[in-house]
Amino acid sequence: MKKIIIMAVTLLTLIASLLIAVPVLAADNSAPANPAQITPANKAKVLVRLLLVQDEAKVDTFIAGAVAAGKLNTDQAGKVKDFWTAHHEQFTKNFILKRLLSAKDEAKVKTFLDKAVKAGKIQQAQENKIIQMWEILHNPA
Repeated sequence: MKKIIIMAVTLLTLIASLLIAVPVLAADNSAPANPAQITPANKAKVLVRLLLVQDEAKVDTFIAGAVAAGKLNTDQAGKVKDFWTAHHEQFTKNFILKRLLSAKDEAKVKTFLDKAVKAGKIQQAQENKIIQMWEILHNPA
């Protein structure tokens, strides 16, 4: 019986460590993929990661690296930059909204949204609508 308890506690500790370590490691690796590693199979993933980057200097560096690696020509680089400029802000908002709606704890969602309202990033009516959508998704009739 003691062996089972020790194994269960060890397993739970390992799982908790992974739940903490994985997001931290993922957050540290926020740079887009190396331009030399871009293949036709992973272009969509690279584009999604590029759209999530908010620092324009990082985007310029990534695009310049892709040009230097021969993955993009200058015309394509201009089109990628134009696409990022036109769509990154809206894409990020949709990505964050999806993550908020999939969250399990309404209090955490509310806290996040309250901070966004105080910072002037969204309006109170938008917060109310997001909370309403969250409640519909998580409390089916």
